[in-house]
Amino acid sequence: MDDKLLSYINASFCDNKIGVTKDSDTVVLTAPESTENGFFELRFELPKLTGDEYVLFPACCYNGNRFRVLRQPYPPYFTYDEASPKMEIMITDVPRLEKDGSGEIEVTTGDLSVPCVGIFSHEKKKAILIFTTQEINEKNFGLSYHTGCVTISYPHMRKKKMYRHPMLYDSTDKGIPFLKGESITIPYKIIEFDCENIHELFRVFFENRKCMGMDAEYSPALSPKMIWKVHEDKYNFHNYNEQYDYYMVGIDKTDYQCWQPGWTGGAISTYPLMKLGSNLSYKRSISTLRFLFANQAESGFFEGVINYAGHKLGDHFLFDDPKHENWHLLRKSADILYYIFKHFDVMKEKGDTVPAEFIEGTRKLADGFVNMWQRYGQLGQFIHLETGDIITGNSTSAALAPAGLALSWRFFDDIKYLEAAKAIAHQYYERDLSNGYTTGGPAEIIQCPDSESAFALLESFVVLYEMTRDNKWLEYAEESAANCSSWVVPYNYKFPSYSEFARLGIKSIGSVFANVQNKHSSPGICTMSGHSLYRLYKYTNDSLYLELISDIAKNIFQYLPREDRPIFSWDDPPQRLVNGAMCERVNMSDWEDYPKIGGVFYGSCWCEISSMLTIVELPDLLDS
Repeated sequence: MDDKLLSYINASFCDNKIGVTKDSDTVVLTAPESTENGFFELRFELPKLTGDEYVLFPACCYNGNRFRVLRQPYPPYFTYDEASPKMEIMITDVPRLEKDGSGEIEVTTGDLSVPCVGIFSHEKKKAILIFTTQEINEKNFGLSYHTGCVTISYPHMRKKKMYRHPMLYDSTDKGIPFLKGESITIPYKIIEFDCENIHELFRVFFENRKCMGMDAEYSPALSPKMIWKVHEDKYNFHNYNEQYDYYMVGIDKTDYQCWQPGWTGGAISTYPLMKLGSNLSYKRSISTLRFLFANQAESGFFEGVINYAGHKLGDHFLFDDPKHENWHLLRKSADILYYIFKHFDVMKEKGDTVPAEFIEGTRKLADGFVNMWQRYGQLGQFIHLETGDIITGNSTSAALAPAGLALSWRFFDDIKYLEAAKAIAHQYYERDLSNGYTTGGPAEIIQCPDSESAFALLESFVVLYEMTRDNKWLEYAEESAANCSSWVVPYNYKFPSYSEFARLGIKSIGSVFANVQNKHSSPGICTMSGHSLYRLYKYTNDSLYLELISDIAKNIFQYLPREDRPIFSWDDPPQRLVNGAMCERVNMSDWEDYPKIGGVFYGSCWCEISSMLTIVELPDLLDS
């Protein structure tokens, strides 16, 4: 009995069935008539599927995005009505299947890190990956899925709904002119295999993510010393708040560009600035850490947002509502617990004594995480800053906390930190990663699947392996890395000829998609270098990890505006970005509308810190 998932392939032109001419891993489709509004569809029929399969659209859809939905304008936020420690995972109005597996996902190849659809049948222990390429003549292919059918369309044809940030709207996609007898060739590759679990699906995906042979050339190498100088000059000229003595996360005085610890870079940028910077940068970094610890709550956690005037706003977007003023995104404090020990190491390298207030504050922070774990048996996403009560739970937001707690064990020699680190990391593995997703890293996606929590969890697994030499953590790290690979672009997207990125010759390979809501790729991982992948390569000798981190590290510098290479925004008229002010946008998707593909907004973003971390932590890769 044939137990394959794929039964047959058929095609249509403008919804009318046509013949398929197949040649190896391509098909040729021919228009049977002339039309001004034509489109082809190539359908892969999988009739044995039942609707409960795991469905993957890399960087776009994890488990079909079959979660509870909260439809809100941007930025979305929870209220106390939706929030609870034991709440279901909740996402925004993104392309998705219904919770019962019904419905349809319709996207373009620009919405994905890799033009691919993956399906894993729990029941049959079978999986299939269907790959294609990006485009023909600056028209992206479309990819869609409903139970029992994967479709590649040309040009992309979202028949029902399309995503325009932050919600789904009725599609306005149209066909293009075709003459009778005109043909197109659609390349594809099918990989069907026995599959025991979701981890195997991601591993096979990881091994084959470049299988379509699209352009994967790196951008020309740049001098890390030259890039570093641009970064440091920009931080000291534009980012320092003289009144309160700290490095801001941005360059203007708006509420979210001043102080945020962790996540977007507050008290993370200071680590590379202390490590490689001047005496001025070192001194200002120490002042920034003093500001950090001066704004630590009794719970041990840190104020999430402080504006230029010194007013504490909290992490809820309704910061003018007293009911929500003490909300805190726990990911921010988790990031600090990890990165603070890197600062301590630099101080020791330079022969300085770590201030007692920093050590006491760090112990207080580590205790805050242990107390929360002991009270709730989980770490939350949003918590009450003063009490440490979990407000929203069941998220991977604080995925870097196990790494920070493991380092706390090493620093303070208290076993309770290591025991908590292992228990929390194991829960994240069983509850989240083993189900094929991690969620809720950024503050403004509620609990959508995201790359930030995925890479943070990878770092935690690698650190736990380094601390314990227990091979379990190495196995978890390998499974985590395969999931992380789904967020990373493995080819060079063909940006529209009018775009700024086309003018600059930007190579998209190695850029990292943010999450399933904010549908852009980015220069680097928020907010890390990805050094854990390099260490994982050293421990396993698996070249896939080296290739993945090389893609990421060798992508990032090309987005840095410099005196000799200006970058202009999509504004009318365009604005020249400040030298050193990187934008997070690597727009391949039309989520912000088609004219913004390959463009940037005017501003300064966290990716500058990821670039600095790359220089500090991955010098061997940059020299190779």
